[in-house]
Amino acid sequence: MRVSTEIQTEGFSLDAQREKILGYAQYQDIQVVEEFCDAGRSGKNVTGRPEFQRMMAKIQSGKAPVDFVLVFKLSCFGRNAADVLSNLQTMQDFGTNLICVDDNIDSSKDSGKLMIAVLSAVAEIERENILIQSMAGRRQKAREGRWNGGQAPYGYTIDKEKGILVVNPDEAEIVKLIYDRFIFDHMGYNKVAKWLNDNGYTRKTRKNLKYEAFTGTFVKSVLDNPVYAGKIAYGRRAHEKIQGARNEYRIVKQDEYETYEGQHEAIIDPENGMPCMNAVWRRGKGARRRVDSLVAQ
Repeated sequence: MRVSTEIQTEGFSLDAQREKILGYAQYQDIQVVEEFCDAGRSGKNVTGRPEFQRMMAKIQSGKAPVDFVLVFKLSCFGRNAADVLSNLQTMQDFGTNLICVDDNIDSSKDSGKLMIAVLSAVAEIERENILIQSMAGRRQKAREGRWNGGQAPYGYTIDKEKGILVVNPDEAEIVKLIYDRFIFDHMGYNKVAKWLNDNGYTRKTRKNLKYEAFTGTFVKSVLDNPVYAGKIAYGRRAHEKIQGARNEYRIVKQDEYETYEGQHEAIIDPENGMPCMNAVWRRGKGARRRVDSLVAQ
């Protein structure tokens, strides 16, 4: 059994998959000896699927020979055609075949493997389409001024019902101090962080909720984010294919990206004492000179 995101699992939950598989097994008088479940895992490859790898290792060990692996749909087995066919061949080398319950496919039959080859290619195309549709949905959210996914930036929480950012007063004060020290006291990233730490300020991390000291990297990330001026950015990071790897991507920061008016409250007002935002976003060598010029105006 496998699911990736909630969007892809409507009517296709782990419980629904399990019920369907066990019902099929009972009807066919097949004894289920073990269950494997990768919850919240993508089907693009098997690298990030520990339960799938455990299942394959058991099959290859030959200690407990099995006749079939049962899945709800072929896409639960994998969405990468090469991986699907390679793992199916490995299974068959050890006398194990694949049954896709909802697709009505049995690899032990003559037509089964051909259907698996065709449908695995289709599943791979569908996965790419899901990625494209997901990106299109995020762009539309950005255009509407709503937060388009992920953890809320420091200084905000998320109103999940409305899909917009809400100011966190305590964190917002830190954001204001960072801009104030950077612009008017001409402190660099590391000096701003040191000033905050020396004056007893701490920040609670989002992952483990522990308090940590401020760093120059964190300060830079705050100064580099247009969200604090009431903007929603789209395209700050892009997925770039890794050359020589199959279905592997890396996240690359982009120098240029789109910004839209957000529905959330700005923490920094570019028109009243904090007119440096555009200069800071550019990250160029002339950023400090542009800041000085804007402040002087």
